[in-house]
Amino acid sequence: DAVTVYAKEPPPPYEIVYRDDNVLFVSKPRGMEVEGERSLESQLMKDGIKARAVNRLDRNTSGIVCFALNEKSRAELEKCFRDRLVTKKYRALVVGVPEPPHAVLRAFLFKDAKKSRVYISDVRKTGYVPIETEYSVTDKHDGFCGVEIILHTGRTHQIRAHMAAAGTPLLGDGKYGDGRRNRDAGESGQLLYSYRVD
Repeated sequence: DAVTVYAKEPPPPYEIVYRDDNVLFVSKPRGMEVEGERSLESQLMKDGIKARAVNRLDRNTSGIVCFALNEKSRAELEKCFRDRLVTKKYRALVVGVPEPPHAVLRAFLFKDAKKSRVYISDVRKTGYVPIETEYSVTDKHDGFCGVEIILHTGRTHQIRAHMAAAGTPLLGDGKYGDGRRNRDAGESGQLLYSYRVD
């Protein structure tokens, strides 16, 4: 006798939010790189979708990533991101309560590629570039706070490092955050989600 087993294929580890002939918006899970081996881009290719990432998210940041589906759209989208014509909005949970409840933070950021880390300064220094991070408090919890963040500049680890420098690090952030609070909350990855790209 033969036994026939019908196995349902597991769903892909991402969600397609929007797609047309030129552009693809995908919601990336936490823990997945955008590019490289075993990345979101390589997974899309494996699934028959030839797409190139136009913006990036940290491996442990979840949310929407924009992909171009052809070279013409890629060039146009990269120009839009470069010229800051795109608004990127995030939601995060931070330790403490930012004061005031809404502000545009301005500072300077230095990227140390060897240490895979960035540093924030209130004054301009050699090698530092200007950054702007806008936040608004959305809700308050016991010792934590929900915030919406709008990036006016898009630098490596900008949100994580800038909010930490302001005294309200992202919950779960192992690099710039509060290790004790992260352990107490049982969070090992920053609670940061890219929820809108306009």
